[in-house]
Amino acid sequence: MVEQVTIKIFSLTSEICKLIAKILDKYDFYHECIIVNDSDTKEILVEKIDSGNNNPGVLIVDKEIPVNLKEVIVGKYPGTEIICLPSLDVTDGFDSKMIQHISEPLRLSEFETVLLKITKRDRK
Repeated sequence: MVEQVTIKIFSLTSEICKLIAKILDKYDFYHECIIVNDSDTKEILVEKIDSGNNNPGVLIVDKEIPVNLKEVIVGKYPGTEIICLPSLDVTDGFDSKMIQHISEPLRLSEFETVLLKITKRDRK
């Protein structure tokens, strides 16, 4: 039996969440999307995060989210695997071993490959 992995998507748009959800649903991942606004403060973002259900096994983070808010997200879940959409040329000071980069433009096939690799579902 495959271990259930919870995935949290942090994005500036619901369109990204819907696009990513197609792949996540294909593999029955439990996922939730948290919409981040440019105008969110750290306190507002913490409230959004705390209203979520589970600690995630994977974070999916939109590269357009301001760095100070990315720090809040990553700080809330230390040691969690991170997928950046699409690519980040810099790690924003985060542990680069935990960050998987997806090239731009976003290709769902590449995202799917990276996701299956880090959740260890790529093994037959």
